[in-house]
Amino acid sequence: MAKQSLVKQKPNYPFSTVNNLLDKLSSLKNFRSSKKFYIILIITGLLLLVIFKKNWFVAATVNGSPINNLELQMRLNRDFRSQTLTQMINEKIILDEAAKNHAVVSEADVDKKISEIETSLGGAQTLDAMLAQQGQTKISIRNQIKLQLTIEKLYANDATVSAEEVTKFIEQNQDQLRATDSAGQEKEAYDNLKNQKLTQIFSEKFQELKTKAKIQIF
Repeated sequence: MAKQSLVKQKPNYPFSTVNNLLDKLSSLKNFRSSKKFYIILIITGLLLLVIFKKNWFVAATVNGSPINNLELQMRLNRDFRSQTLTQMINEKIILDEAAKNHAVVSEADVDKKISEIETSLGGAQTLDAMLAQQGQTKISIRNQIKLQLTIEKLYANDATVSAEEVTKFIEQNQDQLRATDSAGQEKEAYDNLKNQKLTQIFSEKFQELKTKAKIQIF
């Protein structure tokens, strides 16, 4: 009986085990090279993104109904694209002109100006609160300050203010000046006149720059 069972038992050669393993690996390799494998991989990746990066796809939900980011971007693009693009073009023209004339404003210059504003307002928290009320951020105010300082650096030499102009300004605007001492009033008058002249000069110069600029809008 023992002999018969031994005869009936199928021999287990090492080569058969190896061949089975190779067959499985070959099948797996063929599956990985098929279109079906890549489709499943893409679907799995998208599902993982939806689960773990939901904010990439959904901007908000209202009573369980989603507002997707594509819808949001389309609305923003339709309503604000022209205005925002015009502003960016204007900024680019000014910054390019500053680079040509070695009037580039550094980040340290911007930091210094922000520090001065914070001090005048009573601290950084006050500035943050004011920005929040106006719907602005530190990044947006930094960009505005950088642009303002760039304009000042570009045309400061053209916007000269004489002592006679300062005296006349104080006489005509005595009741509107915040400073009470003589030195403070002179500085306030000088700054006001300087800003007025810078605004006028910039307006004239910028129109020339924009006319000469090669602008293509797509």
